[in-house]
Amino acid sequence: MSRAALAIAFALALLVPGAAEACSVCFSTTEENRWAFIGTTVFMSVLPLGILFGIGTWLRSKVLEMERHHEAARLPTPPAP
Repeated sequence: MSRAALAIAFALALLVPGAAEACSVCFSTTEENRWAFIGTTVFMSVLPLGILFGIGTWLRSKVLEMERHHEAARLPTPPAP
């Protein structure tokens, strides 16, 4: 791409920013669409944190289970009377 074509493309991008809206919901004036957008944004922000929390909880339970198993294997059994 030549410099002139690049300069024209850049100038057009600066002159028409309204044509580059992300989606129709982002700039909607209805209250229902606005709340749907906010709710979806919150959901998509919290979802990875929830997944990481779930994996961490699962790993912690497995580590505690292994520690209990190793503790039980190390304890001597009492002699029979």
